Amino acid sequence: MSSSVPPLPKINSFVEALEQLIKQPPKRRGPAPQVLLTQLSDGTEAERVADGLCGRFSAAGRARIPYAQVAGAPSGPRREGVGDTFQKIEEELLRNRPAGFGRLRLPQYRLMCSIVEAQLTESQPAVQAEELRDRCYEARRKDSRILRTLEAVSGGEQPPPSIPATAWYWLRRPLLGLLPRWWYGWRNGRRMTRKGSWYRTWAELPEKGADFFADARRLAGAGGSSGLDQTVAVLLRALLADLQAAFRHPLLSPWRRRRKHRLVLVFPQLDPTEPQVGHLLTQFPDAVEQTGCTGVLLVAAVPPGGEPTESYAEAAITLNSWKVTTGAGRARVVRVGVEPHTDDADAARWLSRFPEIYLEKTHSDLAPRLEAVLVSVAGATTLALLATYGLTWLLPEGEKTDCLTRSAATESAAPSGTGRIPSDKSPKELYRAVRAMIERQNDEADAAAARPGAMVRTVVYLGVPVTVNSWKEEMYSGAIPELRGIALAQEELNREASRDEGNKVWLRVRVEDAGPRFTKAPAVAARIVRDVKKEQGDEQIMGVVGLGQSREDTLRARDILGEGGLPIIGTVATAEEMQRHSMYRQVAPDNRREARIAADFARRGNIVQTAAGKCAPAEQAVVIADPTDNYSANLSERFTEEFRDTYRLWYTAGDDRVSHHPAQGDDVEWVRKFSEMAEKVCGRLKDEPRTVVYWTARADEFGAFLDEFNSGTACKGQLTALGGNDLTNAVVDAQRPSERYPLLRLYYAAHALPKSDPPNVMGENFRRQYAAAYGEHDLWSNDGRTTLASDALRVLATALNEARQDAGTAAFGRGTVQAALVNGAGGEAGVRGASGTLKFGQDGKVPAAKRLLILHDTKRGPEVALECGVRDNDDERKTWGPDNQFTCPDD
Repeated sequence: MSSSVPPLPKINSFVEALEQLIKQPPKRRGPAPQVLLTQLSDGTEAERVADGLCGRFSAAGRARIPYAQVAGAPSGPRREGVGDTFQKIEEELLRNRPAGFGRLRLPQYRLMCSIVEAQLTESQPAVQAEELRDRCYEARRKDSRILRTLEAVSGGEQPPPSIPATAWYWLRRPLLGLLPRWWYGWRNGRRMTRKGSWYRTWAELPEKGADFFADARRLAGAGGSSGLDQTVAVLLRALLADLQAAFRHPLLSPWRRRRKHRLVLVFPQLDPTEPQVGHLLTQFPDAVEQTGCTGVLLVAAVPPGGEPTESYAEAAITLNSWKVTTGAGRARVVRVGVEPHTDDADAARWLSRFPEIYLEKTHSDLAPRLEAVLVSVAGATTLALLATYGLTWLLPEGEKTDCLTRSAATESAAPSGTGRIPSDKSPKELYRAVRAMIERQNDEADAAAARPGAMVRTVVYLGVPVTVNSWKEEMYSGAIPELRGIALAQEELNREASRDEGNKVWLRVRVEDAGPRFTKAPAVAARIVRDVKKEQGDEQIMGVVGLGQSREDTLRARDILGEGGLPIIGTVATAEEMQRHSMYRQVAPDNRREARIAADFARRGNIVQTAAGKCAPAEQAVVIADPTDNYSANLSERFTEEFRDTYRLWYTAGDDRVSHHPAQGDDVEWVRKFSEMAEKVCGRLKDEPRTVVYWTARADEFGAFLDEFNSGTACKGQLTALGGNDLTNAVVDAQRPSERYPLLRLYYAAHALPKSDPPNVMGENFRRQYAAAYGEHDLWSNDGRTTLASDALRVLATALNEARQDAGTAAFGRGTVQAALVNGAGGEAGVRGASGTLKFGQDGKVPAAKRLLILHDTKRGPEVALECGVRDNDDERKTWGPDNQFTCPDD
């Protein structure tokens, strides 16, 4: 049983400083210290101090900190190659472990013990290296249940006598016997020779090609004084490396996280019977430096050797100074002079008050075990959930049979209700009313021009007119909703300019008639360019918005305006060909983006009904297109590229155009009538029920096709259709397909849904502004064309304001406005529009990740089935579908 520390004068300050050094947490430690208690005269005081320290390290028969009291012979079988000293160190470290410390693993130390004990046969070096590996593996196998089990299952070293058993032996022996042995040798060889390892440094191995077992064979069975020195060197370094590793990765192990105190090695005997002790104390500083050890503290009673010593008070100061240093390095050595002295009252009082090392917190063996069980259960649960998710992800999407609806697709959208056609006014009256609203705004702009500091410029709106009183025809032109969006934007922008006339520009809007289907657009564009050339002084016409249809005449008008130096902002035109001019930009997503999203939606979403209440993704698609229409041809081509398994039906109103666009390939066929189109679609549905019709033709032809399909085919009206952006809310509301054809499942693309699903504050403001001007249930109250037209004028106005602000007091013109558009209107943040934020970037023609919706038509109105793109600054919808399981396609 250990005695207490003798109450020598000032020894209490020395013990307290020493124990503070022991209690240092791992991240604050310096190199492992070495404290040598030097007996300066005859006596046993040094031994009593060392022995008393060990007594302070335990209480009630249980260690409070990990330590080894290295004195006396080991209790186990003697191992001549290892020596009593290292055997005693191992026994004591395994015995004196505090609660919660856990199992102490010493892989490198035990490997080196096996090496120094090995007695190799006289043979070639390569054979000796392999023999040494096998000896070490056999020693490791004795301590490992797993390796012993593998060896038993593998059939042992010798094949059994029976033929079947021998055959089984040769089959299992390589996997269960030879492979673990090879793995053991490779892993330990790599560990001992990798860059930064202590063995590589000590043995001075080359950087590449070092074979650990080939080099270590020189240590096997070493004897004599030189052999003793080598044995102590490798065993000490391996031991320190393992003890340092006991504190690594504390977050991964509940036991290692509780290892807060240094391991203490105490040598309390002045005259050790083992010569290893002297070598160990001498080599300790070098070993600490080579292993980078900080987790050990060594205390030893030694005889005087002529070196200077320190008193207890001086040693306490030295030990306290070591607490402020961190990191590895050479061991710091303090020699404390110990000699007989009468008992000191102050030291005795302190030692009686603190009879054992004081720990702020103690642990139990149960806590880490319970934590390990909980972590294991949590880990197993997490793996099970991930496996379940992985299996769900790997299973075909058709296994999920719920039909894609609002509840399964999004929680934010609500049914909008249908818009109503005004019963008391004709289309021409509504068109004249919005023209009058713009003229009133122009008058206000002209009045503002007379004020000093105010600046007024003109923007041309080029769009189709309203020339008839028929709602049937006007439903599809988009003239009224587009012009309303322009008028509302002009009103809001001029209101902003009135509040900041020093920085913002008043807008005068000049409405130009492009004719039905933009037939007069080229001539009007030429006239606008002539007016631009006649301007005197400051440039007045700053740009053009509109061009809302992707037709040949629209493209010619774009070229004329662009060559005339006019910046152009398109509204709802989406054909990619529209972007082929440096002066053109648009606020709507182009057909490439829409087709990618639509194809992904059809291929992954449960949209095709297979049974009552059950749906599945589409396997095939029939694409209806007009190859003479730039919008339809481009959208159908892009969808075909993305979806791939498609069959195209071409239709155009003029039969004489068929000869100019011959069908190409087996997957394209011309039809001349809607009845023929309906029969072809029905035939495809019979061959593959999971077929979707992708409608890229114009919206005014969609109703005629549905009439023929519902009444003139044997498919009983059951159809899933996915429409392009030309099939707007107003068209769907007027045609009411879900009411007229109950078996139809209709989805269609939309650029905005302002009334029921505005994307941001600007969308909310626009909704209130539109409702105040035209009512909550106006036909176009929830139509995307109004918001896109409004956003187009806002983008051009933003560039115009930036051009003015950059110019300062100097003049600015269309070139400056175009430069602002090229650099990206609104800068990195973009322009916050009613249809979502528009970020063009450097020379961008289309807003990046422009918001696009796919709506599901129901009897209650449109519901959002998919939303992808930027809603607001730092708010982008990147996923869609039930539980947002699908990723939106990138641009």
